[in-house]
Amino acid sequence: MDTGLGTGLAITVLGMAIVFCFIALLALTIHLLSRFRGELVAAPSERPGELVAVIGAAIHAHRMSARSSGRRGTS
Repeated sequence: MDTGLGTGLAITVLGMAIVFCFIALLALTIHLLSRFRGELVAAPSERPGELVAVIGAAIHAHRMSARSSGRRGTS
């Protein structure tokens, strides 16, 4: 082979190997993190109804402030 072609082929194979290793490492990390998902995510509220009420009140207050300032919300 020509030295330029051989060098190009070697660089191509090396680049593909690096990308493959990175993707494999990424997949392994995602798999391991999914096992500990329950520990990493914040514990849900003990009173989920309270959370729903707070979110509903915030949405209502936002809509009322949008109406009082003359803007019309599309939400």
